[in-house]
Order: sequence, then C-alpha cells, then structure tokens
Amino acid sequence: MFINKIVRISYLLKRISKFGSDAYVASGLYYKKSFTMKRNLLIALILAGIVTGLSGQDRIITRNNDTIDCRIDRVSRSEIHFELLTHGVRTTGRLPITEVLSYSVSPSTLPEQEYKPLETWLAGTLRIGLNGGMGYLTGNSEAAEEAMAGLGLASSAARDYYNNLKYGWYGGADAIWLFKGRYGAGLKYKFFYTGAATEGNFIPYEQNYIYYSEYRENIYVNYGGVSLFYSEPVGAKAKFSLYSGISAGITHYRNEMEILAESLLITGNAPGVDVTIGFDCEITPFLSAGAEASVFGSRLKKINLTNGLEEQTQELDKENYEDLSRLEVSVGIRFKLWNR
Repeated sequence: MFINKIVRISYLLKRISKFGSDAYVASGLYYKKSFTMKRNLLIALILAGIVTGLSGQDRIITRNNDTIDCRIDRVSRSEIHFELLTHGVRTTGRLPITEVLSYSVSPSTLPEQEYKPLETWLAGTLRIGLNGGMGYLTGNSEAAEEAMAGLGLASSAARDYYNNLKYGWYGGADAIWLFKGRYGAGLKYKFFYTGAATEGNFIPYEQNYIYYSEYRENIYVNYGGVSLFYSEPVGAKAKFSLYSGISAGITHYRNEMEILAESLLITGNAPGVDVTIGFDCEITPFLSAGAEASVFGSRLKKINLTNGLEEQTQELDKENYEDLSRLEVSVGIRFKLWNR
C-alpha cells in the first residue's frame, strides 16, 4: 500500500510537472502573440496618424472660384505663401491677399478652420522708390541754334552746343500707398539737370564790336505732383512685377546763364505730366530692384529774368514756348514698409 501510495504520488508529481511545463509554454505563446498584436496595433496607429497628417491639407479659394489644395506657410498683410506637391515635386508660390476669397487651415489635430481676408481701404503697403538715370530733352532746338548763329557763333558750334544740352541726368523718388496690393496713390518727385558750354566770337545786336566770350547754361528742372499707380505680379512665384503710373503736378524751371561776362537767371513755373512704366524684381519681401522708362511733358509760357540788379517778367510767344518735355530711363530700388 505504501508502494502504491508512492507510485500514486510519483504519478501525480509527473502530471503536475507536465502541466506546469505545458502552462509555461502556453503562457509564453500567449505573451508572444499578445506582443505581436500590440506591435501591429502600434504600427497601424502610426500609419493612420501619418495618413491623417498627409490627408489634412490647407485650401485657398480665389475670387475666380479656383481651389488650391496646398500647405499654407505664412500669411502676411498683403500675400499668402504656400507649398504645392505635384507628382512628388515640391514647389512654392504666393498670391496677393486681394485675390483670395477665403482660405482654410486643416491641421490633423484640429477641425478645419476658415478665414476671410480683412477688407479695408486703409490696410495696405507703403512703397518707397528711388531712381536714377539719363534724360533726353525732346524739344526742337532749330530756332535757338539760328539765334545763336545770329550772334556770330559758327552754325556747327551752335548745333553741337544744343545737342549736348539735350542730354542730362535724372533722379526721382516716390511714395505710394498700395491699397489692395495692386492699386495705389501717392506723391512723386523728379529732378533733371543738364548743362553745356561753348566759346567763340560773338557780335551783340546793333553793335559793331566782336567779343570773344564763353556761352554757358546750367538748367535745373524740379517737378512734384500726385500719382496714381498700378502693379501686376508676373510668374508663378510672383518674384517679378510690371507697373505703370501717371502723375500730374507743378514744374519749376531754373536756368543759370553766362554770356559776354554777364550772368543771367531765368526761372519759371508750369504744369507738368509724367507717365511711367517699369518692372521690379523682388530681393526680399521688403526690398526689390528694377528699371523704368518715363515720358515727361511740360511747357513754359512765362519766364522771369534777372541779372541781380534788374528783374522782368516776359510772356513768351507760342512758337517760343520753352519745351521741357523729355524721355527718361533709369534703374532703382524700392522699399516696402508694413509688408507683413
């Protein structure tokens, strides 16, 4: 009986040992299976997050009802900067805020939010431009050449003198407030200088004497007026822009003349008009460089003359109006303030 008891105990121990081994193996398989399921679940969650992040795109709706699915990088006072991914190629672009009807930002963790640009006539950008270049007087100088030749100077010398006087230096500045990115109004200033000199034998009117003298002129033309402005962005990234402007104001004329050892000062004022076209290339959002061409028109009908002792005012005949019209080409830089 004792032996049978020992046999039963031994048999029971073997069963317990086998059960423990099977339980250990089963628990290991369960743990392994559980770990694998958790890892697969984690990967699925990560992929879902990535897909959700990729699928959450920003959106821009233009005033032409065109929709742009993109990622918005930055919104300034005047422009929206965004990125596009097309066939694996990433490109950047921007739109003037005035061309945007609405835009929405869709981060993966937040519901889609829609914004509309603030419509106000006071909001805008201050554009300050500085230019410098050359100008060419377009007035006919034949009558002046004949008058100079009548004083005794050779006709070829008179012609060379006025050819030199037609070319001069030009400089200008303007301050334009851009109300809606493209349209603007402001102030414009222009300065023109030219000078020429010649020498030879002069015979004053109603005199029988010949004088060898120098004839010299230094002409200064200042102009200031109000201006209307329009700009059109060019290219996908709008790095370039074409612009035009028209201005009306007052022209101030000053001519410092020397002849026969006597100095004369001629001054006058007249209305003036200026028309400009040009292009800009953006260097930074606040700075650009460009070139422009302009046509300036003004005519003096009345002048003031003085030699320092006497002064007189003279009305000019129509055929003797002082023509200050000119063509100009220049290069310059432009600053954009409050362009945020």
